[in-house]
Amino acid sequence: MQTVNFNAIKMNLKNYKSSFRYPFCLLVAVAIFASCKDDANLPDYASNKSGLTQLTDSVKQVYNQSAEGHDIGQYPKQARVQLKSAIDLASAVNSGAYTQEEVNNALANLRRAATAFGARKIEEVAASNLVAKWLFNGNAADATGNGHDGTLMTGIIGTADNHRDGGVLPAATTDRFGQAGNAYAFDQGAYIEVPYSAALNPQILSISLWINVKEAFADNYLLSLNKWNGFKFQLQSDNFLFMTLKTSAATYDRDSNPGKMEVGAWHHAVVTAGNGAITFYVDGVQTRSESAAGTAFALTTPVNLAIGQILPKGILSFTDKTSPFYFSSAAFFKGSMDDIRYYNKALSADEVTKIYNNEKPD
Repeated sequence: MQTVNFNAIKMNLKNYKSSFRYPFCLLVAVAIFASCKDDANLPDYASNKSGLTQLTDSVKQVYNQSAEGHDIGQYPKQARVQLKSAIDLASAVNSGAYTQEEVNNALANLRRAATAFGARKIEEVAASNLVAKWLFNGNAADATGNGHDGTLMTGIIGTADNHRDGGVLPAATTDRFGQAGNAYAFDQGAYIEVPYSAALNPQILSISLWINVKEAFADNYLLSLNKWNGFKFQLQSDNFLFMTLKTSAATYDRDSNPGKMEVGAWHHAVVTAGNGAITFYVDGVQTRSESAAGTAFALTTPVNLAIGQILPKGILSFTDKTSPFYFSSAAFFKGSMDDIRYYNKALSADEVTKIYNNEKPD
């Protein structure tokens, strides 16, 4: 019979218990260390938000006092949308648990947004050279305060042998922003007459305006100061802008090809002249520039400025073909116009772009 060695068994159990204890202790130690490590990596939300809070309150006030629109002193819609987004982000950080780095980032973002917003405030372009500005907000008054107010007129249509008064005035219409009564529609010879002033006959000039052509027409006159004896700015049958300018050197005819107006849509048009070139812009982009020596001719006989017609009807002659004011056939605008700016300088490409960006629909 085999003898059982109980002492050996006890010794083996003792050794087993001992060998089990060490791995267990190691596991406990690892768990405690890991817990300490997790605590060390927790984000520190004890951040200083005083600077962000102060700036947020200040920028909110600027936002609330700002006006959305396209007039001087207002801000484009998109500019206010972008600023509001930055304010909302800063407000969320102010009210939530965020690290100091996140707070600092929100503060820097809000500062950038506020600076960008300030730069978007609409200011008058080349204000010292702005002779007249007709906004057509229910009237034909000159918004510059220079007194070049216009009068709504009926105009002559037909031919010299068969002419008549069109019998309608420019009609208030919807502008490019969809606002009723903030532009003028022209048809049947209707036009706006502005009393002559030497200020309207500068040596160098620029004209900026918005146009919505109703139909293509060979003599779609936009503005005229004694037609080709001064200048005439019009559209021709292909809807290219067309400028005739009399200078001290010659009389020049220039067009905007390839830039043209699209029938039934609002477009921004600019012409500059009298600085050795005639240059056209359509929707903020230069489309053509050609030489034209000399400066704009000074009229020897004052003639009122006509907006939407070839000449003021009060000076027209229907019988004397030698008269510079002889009426051979109707030449008037068919469509709508708005926001006409009249300058005594040649606007730069950057200035034209700024006007377009300030005035274009969002």
